[in-house]
This record gives sequence, C-alpha cells and structure tokens, in this order.
Amino acid sequence: MKKYDVERLDKSLGLKRKIIGVRFLYFKTEYEGLNIEEYGKKTSYCMMIQKAMSGGHLKASAKNFACRCAVEALGLDTEMECVESGERYYSIKLYESRAVAKAVTKDISRIKQRIYGIEAGPLEEMDDADVVLFMVNAYQLMRVVEGYSYKYGIPKNLCMAGNQGVCADLTASPFEKNDLNFSVLCAGTRKMCGWQDDELGVGVPIQKLTPLVEGIIETLNYIEYPERKKAIRERLQKSDELGIFIDDNLHYGKEGKAYVNPQKYEQLRNGETE
Repeated sequence: MKKYDVERLDKSLGLKRKIIGVRFLYFKTEYEGLNIEEYGKKTSYCMMIQKAMSGGHLKASAKNFACRCAVEALGLDTEMECVESGERYYSIKLYESRAVAKAVTKDISRIKQRIYGIEAGPLEEMDDADVVLFMVNAYQLMRVVEGYSYKYGIPKNLCMAGNQGVCADLTASPFEKNDLNFSVLCAGTRKMCGWQDDELGVGVPIQKLTPLVEGIIETLNYIEYPERKKAIRERLQKSDELGIFIDDNLHYGKEGKAYVNPQKYEQLRNGETE
C-alpha cells in the first residue's frame, strides 16, 4: 500500500528510517485474524514504533503496553480519574500548577473510541493504515511543511507539549484532528528508543499522504538549491522517478525577481518587455 508515495517521499527527503503505518484494530477477532507477529513482550508504544521504523512488522494489544499514557492516548483503555484534572502531570512536577497541568492535559490528543490493538510496520508492507509516521531532521521537516502548505496552506492543528511525543503527538493527534502534526518528541522516547538529538517526528492521516508527497515534489525545483538537487538525483535510479525533471536552473528566487523590483513589476503590469 502506498509504495509509490513511500519511495518518492524517501528519495525526495533522504530519510534514514522507514516510513511506517499504524492501523487501529477494533475487535479481538480482527486482531487474532491478523497473520503477523505479536510484539511478544511488555514495553512502551514508542519502542514498538522504533522497531517498525527499523523494518519490523508487528501487532500489539493492551497486554503488551507498559506505558499507561500510551494505553489511554491510543484508546486501549479509559483514562484514569487523575488525568483530566491534571493531577497526574502536576504530581510528577512537569507543570507549575494544577491549572497549567489541566490545560496541557486537555490539549494533548487522545483517541476517544476504544480499540483492541494496533498494527505497525513499514507502510509499503501494509494493506491498510490509519496514520503514517516518519522521522526527520529540521531541514527535512522544513520541506514537509512547505509541501503541506503548497496543498493546504499553513498548518493550523499543530499540537505538542514535549510529552507523549509518539503516542499522542504522532499517532492520536493526526487521527483525531484529521491533519498533519509534527513533534519534538519527549525525553522518555528519546532515552528508550535512542532517537538522535536532531530527530523530530511527523504524523499524518493516511489520506493526506499522497497530497503531502505531491506538494513536496512540486516545490522541489523552486526550493532546493543545486547542491541539494544533486544529492536527490544521486538517490534516484531513473531521472524521472519522482514524476518531474530536476532542473538546477529553476528557483523561486529567479521566478520572483519581477515581484521584488518595483520597476520590473510596473513593466509587467503594463505589459512592457525589456
């Protein structure tokens, strides 16, 4: 599924890890009928995601989850009473007051309906997925935002707090808000999963992946400088693999000269040519 998008996104950005899909499994029969390996031990959700981004393909139910926050964020169980009040986050000294903790908790995304388990794996291996996750550096994230903005305008549903970076920011938020989200991750997942200091996460609902990839590619010639275009070409097997011809002579700075020079702009308005 989405193999063409995966290949084009990977080669456009030069990603280091697999682009993965996460699918929500609503019923026990659906979970048991899925013929893939169960995670097999109790650990954090972000460790499952790290395994999927390393090429693993797995399923997991509530019994495999060691992190209570992830269980609640993904809809595997109902929230404890201390959650909505902000008491849980306040009690572990993450926020100055209960009021701040309550406000943050209210905005952290959680999937409302109950699910039985999840499937996670490289997106090109999955027949179905609800959310797409991938890791980027700051430059790659810039290109993601530019590609998104090309299609949809400025992202308006971004949400992160430096906590629950993978379960809430990258999985629950894109699904609940039906929109792209990116995340600075959190200290817990950085420690457990060994993400590099410069790595950030992106989550997007599955139906917005193709437009996002198209936006990244459509802006490639006008954003990237020749040295970046050379690196992209080196990742391709065929020159038209992305569906465009990469042209070193194109750049938005050249295209917009008439619109930053008052004299040229006036000539353009009046239909004059040099």
